[in-house]
Amino acid sequence: MQLLLVTTNYWPEPTGIAIYTTDLAECLSFQGHQVSVLTSLPHYPWWKVPEEFAHLTEGTESHEGVSVTRAKHLIPPKMDAVLRVRFETSLWWNLRRVSKQMAGYDFDAVIACIPTVAGGIVGKRIATKLGIPFGLIVQDLSGAGAKQSGLRGGAVISKIAHFVEGRALHGADDLVVVSPAMRDVVAGLGVPESRITPITNYSARAISNFDMASARSRFGWASDDFVVIHTGNMGAKQDLENVVRAADAVNGFSKIKIYLVGHGNQESNLKALCVGKSNIAVLPAVSDADYSALLSAADLLLVNERSTQMEMSLPSKLTSYLYSERPVIAAVPRGGATWKFLDGVAELVEAGDPVALARAIDELSKQPEKLADLAGRGRVFADANLDPEVGRKKYLDWVQKLIESK
Repeated sequence: MQLLLVTTNYWPEPTGIAIYTTDLAECLSFQGHQVSVLTSLPHYPWWKVPEEFAHLTEGTESHEGVSVTRAKHLIPPKMDAVLRVRFETSLWWNLRRVSKQMAGYDFDAVIACIPTVAGGIVGKRIATKLGIPFGLIVQDLSGAGAKQSGLRGGAVISKIAHFVEGRALHGADDLVVVSPAMRDVVAGLGVPESRITPITNYSARAISNFDMASARSRFGWASDDFVVIHTGNMGAKQDLENVVRAADAVNGFSKIKIYLVGHGNQESNLKALCVGKSNIAVLPAVSDADYSALLSAADLLLVNERSTQMEMSLPSKLTSYLYSERPVIAAVPRGGATWKFLDGVAELVEAGDPVALARAIDELSKQPEKLADLAGRGRVFADANLDPEVGRKKYLDWVQKLIESK
């Protein structure tokens, strides 16, 4: 089959949705399908095109057997209501423009991935024009996300995104949701449950476990520190200022070190907040080759979310965290998607309470037995729920079902 994947996040972006869209495209290609990807310039989580990827300009290239066509677009260095609308509009216009180069392709189905609304709208348009099935992968919802993010003008963005997203959701012949909470939201928008397929994000990254001492030596960290690591995007919904405040609260415990590793539109602000602090630092993202060692260097892996993030997708870092055989602590909204997912697997703390987070970290640092128990629970859960081969098989079955839907 000839398949088109429309997504605004794809290789070489190192985190978030790109991990899954890239894995899906390459998995479909490995199965013998001819896969084309219509995507953006690599911009996330940096909100610019890094110098090492400056050569990935508008045009078509082949990567791992997949034909990748990119469109240039506006990349705002920060977000507010106006810039978000301009960003989405630029993506929509340019993806639509570049897609005309694919007029001669005889696709059998189109699959789009959101939360970027533009990808869903463009994907639906192509599928309608060709009279072929349209599938949608809902990794997140911009309408709910904008409302819950704390972004200035978020309510305005939410209303616009909610309307446009609804068109894409109702226009899909079948769609995937990545969490039970997301299924409830999509069904609540009037999409028939018969057209909703739940597929939890799996561990698309191969995670190896290193000896902690050798992993620490790679990064130059002391062997006797209690190291807490947060990886991935540094955006509004991560609310990492809460972690900085928690670091202030544990300042008297000199052996606790917190590292925020990654990039994002809040990165410069976080660096400024960490100046002069000895127990917390912002570090650049590491390569895939070093990511397993990074996780292995931790005593504790951290997830932090804004207190309003009730219906968002699950953080992609969790699939790697739980395979790493390291304990996880999550400062997330009680009753939200991440809280429900990790209940019984991780140490849970109410979001937005830095003192409670600091207290929980300090207490865990003195309880090696509990840390070992949490690490074991995480690995058992990962083996049972996040196996990559099981996840890929579910997607292959879904794509086959989509192709046969018309």
